[in-house]
Formats: sequence, C-alpha cells, structure tokens
Amino acid sequence: MARRRIGFVTTIVLVILAAVATVAVAATRTASTPATVAPPFAADSPFNTPISAGAQVDPASDAMIAQAARDGSLHASMVEFGIPIFSADADTPRYAVPCRVDSWGPCPFDGIQVPIPDDASPHTGSDGAMVVVDAQKGLSYEFWRAERTSNGWTTDFGAVNDLDGSGWGGAATGSGASRLAGVVRISEIEQGEISHALAIQSDNVCADDYRAPAIKTDGSSTRSDCIPEGARVRLDPTLDLDSLDLTPGELVVARAMQRYGAYVVDVGGTSLSVSFELDTSAEPGSVGSVYEQAGLRWDYDGMSAVPWERLQVLK
Repeated sequence: MARRRIGFVTTIVLVILAAVATVAVAATRTASTPATVAPPFAADSPFNTPISAGAQVDPASDAMIAQAARDGSLHASMVEFGIPIFSADADTPRYAVPCRVDSWGPCPFDGIQVPIPDDASPHTGSDGAMVVVDAQKGLSYEFWRAERTSNGWTTDFGAVNDLDGSGWGGAATGSGASRLAGVVRISEIEQGEISHALAIQSDNVCADDYRAPAIKTDGSSTRSDCIPEGARVRLDPTLDLDSLDLTPGELVVARAMQRYGAYVVDVGGTSLSVSFELDTSAEPGSVGSVYEQAGLRWDYDGMSAVPWERLQVLK
C-alpha cells in the first residue's frame, strides 16, 4: 500500500511540474514577443511614407537648423507634454463634449457622443492634450486643453480624424496635423523600430508661412531663420549611426529621422522637441520603465549623443 501511495504521489508531482514548466515556457514566449503598434492613417499618408532617395534639401536649411538645433538637442517630450493615448470600444462611456473656444468654427464634437474611458486624463502640460482611439469605428478623438467636469468633459478645441485618412485635419495641433500622428509609441521603443515620420515642435515657427501637408500655422516668429509648420526635417542619411555611442532609444529615433524624418506640427517651448506617448503606468517622477531601459533618462531628455546639427530641412 505504501509503495502504491508513493507512486501515486510521484505521478501527481510530475504532472504538476510538467504543467508549471509548460506555463513557464508559454510565459517566456509571450514576454519575448515584442509588442507592435501599426502606424495609424493610410499607407500613403505623409507620415507613413519614407523620404524619397531624390529628396532635395531646402536652400535655407542650414540657417533654420542652426537655430532649431542651437542647443544640440531634440528634446523627448515624454511626461509633461507626453501624449496620453487611450482605447475605446462599444462599452466605453460616451459624452457630449462642448468646446470652450467658439471663434475657430464649429466644435468638431458637436452632435457626437464622444467615447472617453473612465481612467482617461490629459497630460499636465499647458496643451492639456489627450487622444482616444476607437479602432472599431476607425476614428481618433483628439483634445486640446481637455478638462473633466462634474458632468463629464469639456475642451478648448480638438479634432476627429479618420484612422484611414492622411493624418492631417482639424485643430488638435497648430498645423492641423492629427495629435496622434507621428507620436513615438512606447511599444515602438520597446521593439526597436519606428516606421513613420515623427511629430516635432520648435520655438521658432514662422508666423505667416506654412507648407503642405500643413493646413495652417500657429507660429509667431518673424526671424529670417524661422521654420514653417508642415516642413519635413530629416537627419542626414549619410551619417553612420552605428559609429556613434547611442543609447537604444537615441538609435531608434535617429534611424526613423533618417528614413522617415519628421514634420513640424506645432509651436513648442524649446528649440526643438519630439512627441512621445505618455506612459500612464509610470511611477511619479519616472518616464516609465520602457523608456528608462532604452536610456531615455528624464522628461525632455535631449538625446544629445545624436549630432542634431546634421538635421536637414527638405525642399
């Protein structure tokens, strides 16, 4: 009887160990599979189109970049002005969201029940930006100076963009670019690849000049070296990035800047900055574990190991 009991117990233990091993292998496979984010908007969107081999540099590029890259940084806006991106589905609460600004035309949310998750909140910067993506309906709801109220939500203004569209339209940014377009996503840093143009801002944006695909400008600079909204900026493609001592985060951004470049979409508070997704799960005072592991150390990290003076404004 004792031998039978021991044999039975041994069998049970082996079964349990096998089950644990199976779960562990499955967990390892899951953890090693990189997260992916398909870039929003149409395949032929300006944001999703690589720079052509024959692209020409603007004759005024040197002067514009000398001012824009004057402190040797492309500041990574990850927290204060990081873009919080939330997902919506059929079960997400809906709200009527009035616009506080009535001088820019009809509120883009008029007559719409806007999906906003219970845990949504704008970033803490003065833009009060927030994006809600409803993949089922193929729409991106984008807010400028969003605010939760006792009855729901209000916003100064914003936009509703078609996820199959160009990525341009509305007033979520000064240029008319979607607030979702060009944002560096957490999963893109984690997987080590960005397959779209980026969204950048400058404190030297032209007052009366903008370029397609921008549809407007909120710039105020009258300097001769100002940079227009809608301008496409790239990192010199002849620069050998592998010869530089770059962190993983710097390298993935620099590669994207060589292949896809970036569009000037808004006025910023610093010489040159780039939009990142806000890690809403990060501990206070942290940019988030994925960013930190990629060597991005703090909000507005200048990624200064990249020679940003080698940027070029395209014609």
